[in-house]
Amino acid sequence: MKVPAILIASALLALLPQTLLAKKKDRAEIPATNLAVYLLKQLNEREQEAYDRYESAVAAEDVDQVRRELQSIIDGYEKLISDSPNYAPAYTSFGLMLSRTGNRDEANAMFLKSDQLDPMQPVVKNQLGNYMAEEGKYTEAYGFYMLARDLAPEEPLYHLQLGNLLVAYRKYFLADGLFAPTEIDDQIIGHFRSATRRAPKDISYKMRYAQAFFDIENPNWETALGVWQELYKAAGSEYEQQVVRLYTARVRYELGHHTAARKLISQLDHPSLDESKQTLLDEINAKYPQ
Repeated sequence: MKVPAILIASALLALLPQTLLAKKKDRAEIPATNLAVYLLKQLNEREQEAYDRYESAVAAEDVDQVRRELQSIIDGYEKLISDSPNYAPAYTSFGLMLSRTGNRDEANAMFLKSDQLDPMQPVVKNQLGNYMAEEGKYTEAYGFYMLARDLAPEEPLYHLQLGNLLVAYRKYFLADGLFAPTEIDDQIIGHFRSATRRAPKDISYKMRYAQAFFDIENPNWETALGVWQELYKAAGSEYEQQVVRLYTARVRYELGHHTAARKLISQLDHPSLDESKQTLLDEINAKYPQ
């Protein structure tokens, strides 16, 4: 499958690839039986180096050079797959690159082939889940995300993916009768909590877990309050602390603690929070007039 060079332009704005694999080795040191492994390492390294060069590129000719290099890398993937059609990691890596360059359908075809050759790759299950979720095929996405989670249960991302999918398609899962309301909400909280426990130092996972209480029908606000209070301890900047205070004020309001909620709101002075702060304050005043 030849990918037109013009499609490479979008790659320059995409996320950087995964961490580089091992440093380059001399080709003569690689046994012939491992040639595909060696060539894939080279392609991964070249791809990373191309993105790194783009980050520091200034002149138009430098950008053009990166585009040409990326097209050369795509040609390399295509040749590797042609020469080693049963080597699953080649399809996986090529699929990741195609996904980053915006070629979703072509990338999915690579992931499907890789999964056919080796069905034990959690990263591939996750990518197939992403494609299905983007296509609106939420039940298929759920299945792939579950498989990714089961293959790599200590990877927080796969727990996060399940939680986000259930939130995004909650009403459809309920309409299909696949979950009862309390069941899906318990799963949503459980998946985000599991992600947080597997990445305790990553504040983004903590934040998503805390926000999940606002995504469900009948949250346990006492539990939510404890989560937001813990999150406040992990907040770094003053702005992050103010965001957490705003959410905590909302939780306090839901618990009926309107005095405590007003006190928290009075501590917020960041301009970007003015509208949200006023909206919450109006709700509090409407329910609990002073």
